[in-house]
Amino acid sequence: MSRPTPPSVFHPTPRRIAMAGFDRAWPLAALCAALLSALVLGALAAGRGLPVWMPLNATSHGLHGPEAAGVTALDLAHTGLGAAIHIASCFFWAAVAVLLIRRAAQGGAWLGWTAGLATAAMAGLVDYGLMPARLRPGWELVLPPWGVLAGLAAVGVGLSLGLIAARRLDRGAAGTSTTREGYAPLSGMAGTPREPPLTAVERLRHPAPHVLDQRQQRMDPASAVTEDPNRLGNGNKQPGDPHPDERPDR
Repeated sequence: MSRPTPPSVFHPTPRRIAMAGFDRAWPLAALCAALLSALVLGALAAGRGLPVWMPLNATSHGLHGPEAAGVTALDLAHTGLGAAIHIASCFFWAAVAVLLIRRAAQGGAWLGWTAGLATAAMAGLVDYGLMPARLRPGWELVLPPWGVLAGLAAVGVGLSLGLIAARRLDRGAAGTSTTREGYAPLSGMAGTPREPPLTAVERLRHPAPHVLDQRQQRMDPASAVTEDPNRLGNGNKQPGDPHPDERPDR
């Protein structure tokens, strides 16, 4: 018969897991978003007969000007700088997505999709609605508008996949199962702290909530076999004859 879990063992609740740090969800979401969007943008560029790194070269237009969108060479000044800017922006928006998802106590995988896609929509509004042209991603310089939308959608999908993957990893590390209703953002919890196991003496002192302490059980509660020897004689537990007013049985 298995021993019930002592009440002192710490069990992570969705709220505790939700308030964990960025150490796993943030980099996973950022890297997934950066990689997936780069692949989609590269595929769209290749479909137009351009090198796959052209969208990254165009991202460096903030430093090199619009002429960067016409550079077809794979070099550090344009491709490397554009990739660094792209990855840094994905890390920024991944932090926003994690902050959004941490405000919910629990939810299913839909919560990861909602946070990721909503963050991508926010990024599109900020980059192409509020930022000046020099600070935009530059994808519009080499791709049509629907290609820019596809790149933003890829960012949202990457963020969502990273958040969901981090959540599953956290649940596995915490020793809990993953269910549709159990998505509790987000995480980074490397493990569940537990107290040392109870010794044999402690198990007697702290039995399960539904089990009485065996040392406190009376073997003959009906007094059918045993009797109190102190109740014999005059009924007094102290030596000597008691005063009539002190007799406990009167």
